Amino acid sequence: MKRKDVGVSTVISTIILSSVLLVIIGIASYAANNTVNAQIENAEFEQAGNVLLSTAQVVKRVMFTPRSSGYVRSSFSNTIPQFVKTGENLTISIVDGDKNWSYYFPVNIIRIKGGRQVGVLTPQDLLGEGSLLLTESSGSLGRVRVFQSDGACVSLDYLRVRSIYAGVSDYFNGTGYEGFNVVEITLVNLTFGVFEPGTQALITIQNLGVTAIPTIQASKNFIINVSLTSGETPANCTLSDLGGDPQKQVLINLNFVNIEVSMLKGG
Repeated sequence: MKRKDVGVSTVISTIILSSVLLVIIGIASYAANNTVNAQIENAEFEQAGNVLLSTAQVVKRVMFTPRSSGYVRSSFSNTIPQFVKTGENLTISIVDGDKNWSYYFPVNIIRIKGGRQVGVLTPQDLLGEGSLLLTESSGSLGRVRVFQSDGACVSLDYLRVRSIYAGVSDYFNGTGYEGFNVVEITLVNLTFGVFEPGTQALITIQNLGVTAIPTIQASKNFIINVSLTSGETPANCTLSDLGGDPQKQVLINLNFVNIEVSMLKGG
């Protein structure tokens, strides 16, 4: 081989090696950026779960103080907040023989979608659970859950009713005092106000008051039914399920707490 040819081969080899190194560096840099972005998106999605947990805590705090309010500060860079009006209804029915009292509430959900590189393998409840009817005072009316639906999502809903036995109270029946079982039914009616999300946002929660429902007098054979128009399996309970006295009549108090949530830019 001539000396001139050797020189040309060396130059070509150097160019090829440099090109290969540039490709490797480019791929490594792209992979590193993807890894960093994925970590950021996952961290923000985890923070979104904390935001909805904090929102649920504020709702719990203002529930029984009409006109009270609270707020949660948040930021949304790689997550997308949504106020979802599903068009479904949650129905509470109290059936006592041929008598039926029914109440209907729209199903509204606060949802935050994660970034493109976030995935959820197994749905998980961060707060509460999926039962439509709670019969213990310790159960959470709010449910925060993580799931996969066209991307990773975390949501807060109030698709459940608390029905508890509050004991026996004596009431004047016109001639004397009579003992009645007292049952308390509570539901959070979640509604939406202003929705103006931004990179920095302020989520405000306000108690608009409790809907006044006259006390229902029922027999010991009443049934409480809770159902969704989506067709989910209905839930129900009776006086015996709640631990009441089967020898006494029943007074049912209904508390429908109206909570409005808004999202404002800034904060």
